[in-house]
Amino acid sequence: MHRLFLAAAAAAALLGADLRDARAQQTPLSRPPLPTFPDINPPGPPVRPPPALRRVPPREEAPPTRPVPPPPAESAGLARDLEAALEIDALARAIRGQREAVLARNALVRSPIAGSPAIGSSFRSDTRGPRIGNEWDVEVAAPLWLPGQRGALAGTVTTGVEEQERRFALRRLELAGLLRDAWWAANLAESALQVARDRLATARDIGRDVQRRVELGDIPETEALLTRNEELAAVLEVSRAEAAVAAARTAYRTLTGGSDAALQASGAATLVRAQPASLNGAMHPAIRAAEAALATAQARARLVAATPIDNPELGLFTRGQGGPVTENGTSLGLRVRIPLPTEARNAPRRADAEAERTRAEGELLQTRRVVEGEIALAQQGLAAAEQARRLAAERRAVAERQITAARTAFRAGEIGAFDLFRVRQLQIEAAAVDARAQVDVGRARSRLNQALGLLPGG
Repeated sequence: MHRLFLAAAAAAALLGADLRDARAQQTPLSRPPLPTFPDINPPGPPVRPPPALRRVPPREEAPPTRPVPPPPAESAGLARDLEAALEIDALARAIRGQREAVLARNALVRSPIAGSPAIGSSFRSDTRGPRIGNEWDVEVAAPLWLPGQRGALAGTVTTGVEEQERRFALRRLELAGLLRDAWWAANLAESALQVARDRLATARDIGRDVQRRVELGDIPETEALLTRNEELAAVLEVSRAEAAVAAARTAYRTLTGGSDAALQASGAATLVRAQPASLNGAMHPAIRAAEAALATAQARARLVAATPIDNPELGLFTRGQGGPVTENGTSLGLRVRIPLPTEARNAPRRADAEAERTRAEGELLQTRRVVEGEIALAQQGLAAAEQARRLAAERRAVAERQITAARTAFRAGEIGAFDLFRVRQLQIEAAAVDARAQVDVGRARSRLNQALGLLPGG
């Protein structure tokens, strides 16, 4: 009867097991995964445990394997770590510098002239000899604004500053995505470490049961080597998991320059949910940055249209003459210089402005499509992760009942140590898959927030 019970229990767990996870979690104690075949007979009623299993006198049980608590959707400390990452990010610093450079053009907009003034002078002497006939003049000139040029230039400054601000917001979101991935990687490593520690604790508890039966002479001493093998494998897994946790935390701190508020306060986390107004990603920083780039290109095109010629110059000069020349004395005058428009000058400028505007329009359309696609993929990924989480939780619950029944049967002498560890291996695999599924759900929610353009803590 006990063989039928163990066969049914192992088959039920193997049908729900992920073969890839099974290979990853295999130890020297586990046999290769059993092949599954279609059942040609209709399923019968569930096999109940024999009454003998219920008549075993109770004894002090070791605490069951603690399920890994579901990780938070996002840590509140991510917002503080994001600010720390922005302070050391080279691209963010470059965007700040570019914004200041664009803003500095306001000095020209506020100026009453269209550029820098100039001063010039000249001197002329008659060839009959020095001090016979002399002429000199001094001139001060300045470029003038063309009609509409000053307003068009101010428009390029306004749109340019807005573009840099939106680029900075997009870079903030990009860094948030890197931090989210690094933080969830640390969470996954922590979950794996918790599973490995639970495995080690249970292996040691089973080892005490096996040693007790060996001392009573119920089983041969060679079977105690199974428990020793499993315990060593669990110790090795804990060591590897601890190293993975340390590496994940180091990678996270590298992004933030040493700040780890999210790692320290992972328990006090909040779920960032999408607001109805941003469900379609219309306010995504990438779309807003592309819109600002298009506005900047349009403003530059207006500036090109408003400056068909170079700026004219107006000059004020004074001239002095002495000697046997036509006029003696000092005079004042005005001089105006007006360039003429030519197609050789204007055609390349119009073409460059139109090319930039066309490129910005194309990038905006492409960005909208990409954002919509990312949102759809993130929503599908979240639905799949939640379904996998439910199935993994059910599989783990079944595996927990299996290992409890198997340990009871082992204490009653119904099964041997090898069969016990076969069932234990199924429980280890189910626990590992469940822990990873919990992290996958949180990471999927975080990726949906990222696709919607939402920042941590926002």
